[in-house]
Amino acid sequence: NNLERASVMRILVMLHPTNKRGTKTAYTKLRKFLIADGYLMLQPELFMRIGTNRKGIEKHLHRIHEFNPGTGVVRILKLTEKQFKSIIYLTGEEDYQEKNVGNKCCIIL
Repeated sequence: NNLERASVMRILVMLHPTNKRGTKTAYTKLRKFLIADGYLMLQPELFMRIGTNRKGIEKHLHRIHEFNPGTGVVRILKLTEKQFKSIIYLTGEEDYQEKNVGNKCCIIL
């Protein structure tokens, strides 16, 4: 069980669109892809997905490249579960989705 937890990683995708022409459409496509692909919106313009290993994470990174809007800034941060758990909340707390997902890759409803 500890070995399984050690391989769990998270991808954080941070979006910062610009006012350039065509940006809104491109970012809308990217957001729709991220949500359809199982990313959770942690806050506006910040999405997170859990992966079970580095190979799976790399697969998702390549898929995001296909929806690259070409303008603005798209940052991707790969974190281990231990790094993600070190987040400090100055105000607020984990939201409902974060509490329910935890380090599970998916939830069956």
